[in-house]
Amino acid sequence: MNSQFKNSSLGTYIYAFLILIMTAAVVFIFWYMYSGYKMGTYAENTVLGSVYVGGLREDDVDPLMNTRIDRWLGDETVLFEATYQGYSYEFDRELFIFNINDSKLSIQPGIINQLKVTYTTENETTIINELKDLEFLQDVENNIDYEKLISDILYDASLMKSLSSHELEDYLLTEDNIIALGVSDIIVPSGINVDDIIDGVIEKYGSNRILLKDQYKFDVEVELGDVLPDAELTILSLGIFDLIQETNFSINEVHYENEITGSYTVADFPYFGRNVKIFEISNESFSFYNPNDGYYYFEVMKADGKLRVVLHGLPFVNDIVIDDSRIFTIPFAIRESEDPSDVAAGVLGVDVTIYRIITDIYGNIIYNNIIVKEFYPPEVEINLKP
Repeated sequence: MNSQFKNSSLGTYIYAFLILIMTAAVVFIFWYMYSGYKMGTYAENTVLGSVYVGGLREDDVDPLMNTRIDRWLGDETVLFEATYQGYSYEFDRELFIFNINDSKLSIQPGIINQLKVTYTTENETTIINELKDLEFLQDVENNIDYEKLISDILYDASLMKSLSSHELEDYLLTEDNIIALGVSDIIVPSGINVDDIIDGVIEKYGSNRILLKDQYKFDVEVELGDVLPDAELTILSLGIFDLIQETNFSINEVHYENEITGSYTVADFPYFGRNVKIFEISNESFSFYNPNDGYYYFEVMKADGKLRVVLHGLPFVNDIVIDDSRIFTIPFAIRESEDPSDVAAGVLGVDVTIYRIITDIYGNIIYNNIIVKEFYPPEVEINLKP
């Protein structure tokens, strides 16, 4: 009888009905998981701003969001700012306008959703005017994309981030503020061709510009050692070292020859305090670090037979000067010899100390330290004994 039941049409209908019921149940479960929030319960892993709302009914969201927004606004550890060359402007988070009702209408299940956040037109205008009036932005105030900056700030607020820090160097509309900050002309000794140095730079970078990226350590040997030999790198480095002294670049590694030899003498050697030697075999290179959020570049060219190096970049907000007044000569000893081959002219020694002094826009000296220390020993004068 059981066998007859299983094989009957009624049995077939019952089994089919059961399978249909089970399938419908599974479909309903999945539908409820992904779409059920529309009936008042939000799906698992759903976040609004930074608030987890998964499993909550719609009526429960408003009081929770209001509480969390108030807590976020009152949290003094939360920081929203725009920065430029070490200075900053802090945005008043109390000016944000949160629209919870509109935010709920566009919630997508299982993801992080943005809150609808705006400024009033009046408040947005006030913020832009405050930014333009900042003393540290005087050189670039009319070259900043304020609309994009405000949009990015509101986006961070829509996610209730704990930190929103935007570098204004990234919001400059054009490169009009990139200017020549300094020029250095380097005397090239015999045996070195200026054109070869320029050609090496062009081979490496595709132009006569050496790019110094933001927050980047530049090592002359690493960057250009494959296209220029040590002697040419040394000449190029003299110009670069000369130019970076009146910047806030930190000097990482520098070596120098402490004897005035070759075509230079103490009388006409122009590079005290700016001397550099590149010697790959001894791992002697020259490196420095650009701590700024903006890029710079060195342009190399030939001028009156010399190597001209020009530093380009955003002007520095702080006042940066070099004190090279502490360069002292050291007298040489004199002795006599009966051997004519010993006769030699004396050479003055030189003690060099270079200070960098940085003064902020408020008149405070924020840096006053030695950046270069060199010593050139005197050479004895030997006269023929009567």
